[in-house]
Amino acid sequence: MLGPLDMTGLWIGQYWYPEPWEPPCSFIATLSDNQGSLSGSTSEASDLLAGADERADVRGTRSGTAVSFYKYYDGDAAYGHAVAYEGILSTDGQQVDGHWSIDDYSGGFVMTRSLQAVQAGEEEAEARMDAIIN
Repeated sequence: MLGPLDMTGLWIGQYWYPEPWEPPCSFIATLSDNQGSLSGSTSEASDLLAGADERADVRGTRSGTAVSFYKYYDGDAAYGHAVAYEGILSTDGQQVDGHWSIDDYSGGFVMTRSLQAVQAGEEEAEARMDAIIN
């Protein structure tokens, strides 16, 4: 069973630019947390190419609740650069809040664990079955 701070799983997120007229951008992240070593990928709709998805590889670390990773866009759509992300994982392991940066340009982001209610329900059902069997 994964610990409460293990970030392995599906995350739904948004990031925003410092300009107030720019709408937030949504993304999906699939992460693997191997004892604090983060890897995975993200996907989001391109804001430059209609109908295209921007995909990126994720590499970084989690130390306790401190999260740091780079999102490396693959360049297949419009982007081909890296973005640094720094954030804090909530103590229940369900949300990361922080900021992203490219050189001197930065904005905020938030990621929330997806399907948590389903996972919690499955774990609860499994625990009940174990109690019945034992």
